[in-house]
Amino acid sequence: MKALEITPLEGKTLRVIIVEKEYSEPFWIAEPTNNYTPKNILSSRFKPSVAFCSFFEKLIDEVKPDFITEELGNRSTKEFNENNVLAQISQKAKIPFFATDVDENARGYVASLIQEKKQLRDKILKALEEMPENSAEKEYLIAYGQCLQQEIEELEHEAKFTVRESWIVMGILENARSLEKTEITCLHISSPEHVNGVKKLLESVDVDVETIQPTKKLVFTKEKTPMAEIEDLLRSMQIQVKPVIKSSSEEAPYILFFLDTDKRASPFDICMAYDAGFSVVVPYENVTTDEAKKIVQDAIFSRDPKGIKRTCFFIGGKDMEKAEEVLKVVRETMFPPFQANTIIDPAGAYTTAAAMVAKIEDAIVKAKLGNLKDKRVAVFGTGAVGRVAAILLAKLGCTVKIVSPNPDRKDGDEYASKLSALLRERYGVDVEGVFAPTPEKKVEIINDADVILCASVAGVRIITKDMLEAVKFVKVMADVNAVPPLGVEGMKLDDDMREFAPGIFGIGPLTIGRLKYKLEREILKEARRNGKGTVYNYNYAMELARKILKGELPAAKLAVTVSYPPKERK
Repeated sequence: MKALEITPLEGKTLRVIIVEKEYSEPFWIAEPTNNYTPKNILSSRFKPSVAFCSFFEKLIDEVKPDFITEELGNRSTKEFNENNVLAQISQKAKIPFFATDVDENARGYVASLIQEKKQLRDKILKALEEMPENSAEKEYLIAYGQCLQQEIEELEHEAKFTVRESWIVMGILENARSLEKTEITCLHISSPEHVNGVKKLLESVDVDVETIQPTKKLVFTKEKTPMAEIEDLLRSMQIQVKPVIKSSSEEAPYILFFLDTDKRASPFDICMAYDAGFSVVVPYENVTTDEAKKIVQDAIFSRDPKGIKRTCFFIGGKDMEKAEEVLKVVRETMFPPFQANTIIDPAGAYTTAAAMVAKIEDAIVKAKLGNLKDKRVAVFGTGAVGRVAAILLAKLGCTVKIVSPNPDRKDGDEYASKLSALLRERYGVDVEGVFAPTPEKKVEIINDADVILCASVAGVRIITKDMLEAVKFVKVMADVNAVPPLGVEGMKLDDDMREFAPGIFGIGPLTIGRLKYKLEREILKEARRNGKGTVYNYNYAMELARKILKGELPAAKLAVTVSYPPKERK
């Protein structure tokens, strides 16, 4: 079998002009079992119109290509060369004309794979007809058949597009290699559905590509023509083919400007942005409000409104207040139509807090422990994660205390009081600030709460086993500290509502972390593709986390293993 390999030309410059046909050349890997019946005489004419042929002749005369290629499709080589009007025009102009398409052996190999799966699918369909309704075996067999059908459709789509377009491009490159010239021009006649795929593959190996999309319109030579006299109408009109030349440059890249208020930009967020599909991530460090304004102005004015839709700003840094100030400046600097999407997630705090609260909310409902909004909640930790968690919980309707457990804090009570006032004034939520530097004070707070969140410093234990022994009533505890020792003694990294102490159910750091990772990835993906000038903050993150937990987001690709339940032994 001929090997499929696409490699750049060495020592040659290739220019390819892709001309879009009026129809997609019929093609299938395996011939359909049902006979194809065209809807009408116009759709059945899979051949170029007179107008297109006239345009093609003029294009050849203008461009003077070194060779011309076209997809073979379902035609035989003889049909392609002898019954193809475009081939005849090329021969008349003495321009070499080649068919490029999937190799016959490769096509047969893929067809056999698809046929095997189709035969198995058909056997399943036949077996289902003989099975009793509502049986467990029938349900499993239906699930297996659905997975099999999806595999067939994916194989057929990949063969028709990814594989076929690669063979077409390889054919163009091979014909260019066979010429002794160093500067080569090729005209490629392409089905509309393959123009973009072939273009991108060619550009990936440094080929200069232009695309032409001819459009047709009727041109009447008479001002008035009786519609009843069709012969006169036909004589009085012409079909004019006008080429629309598309830009040969790639679409504007997706650029994310990462504005970090810390000394060093976070590698975690940079990697996440690239994994979410951004073409370029530009990190800025030690960003102030003044610098943020200049960066945003330079970024948005360098791109047109279409480019702005592919521009995004990400605000990070451990200081939540600084990040919020930068966000305010970034948004104030923009104006229609120069409004780019903006994400704020200082040190990952917003997505972490949203994941933590959403997970607790979901777990409480599933464990039939009521609703989170009716609970008393204590948040241990006054950093960005703790503050945002407290804000979200208060907005849900919970009675919330935010607790500073730091025994080295000398002005603890004053600090807690000021923090409470800050949250009320800036974020509009009523959260009680509490200073709890001793085990006794912590136990008092825990006993007065239904739900406890640990969002303190990494590697610092907040709640010990001795404290848990003094706890009364059912409690749900969540911890985001994955660095030993964990924030709650006895809890495990992967806990997901495990009863790790009598009447105490835990949600571990990795359980929350997995949701946080999915959440940030989905936000980055959404910010990359929607281009609406949206702000992605902790409120947006909370709603998105809920959707993820409910399975409302479209699944990327699921691997499913289906097996029959074991038969009961008699």
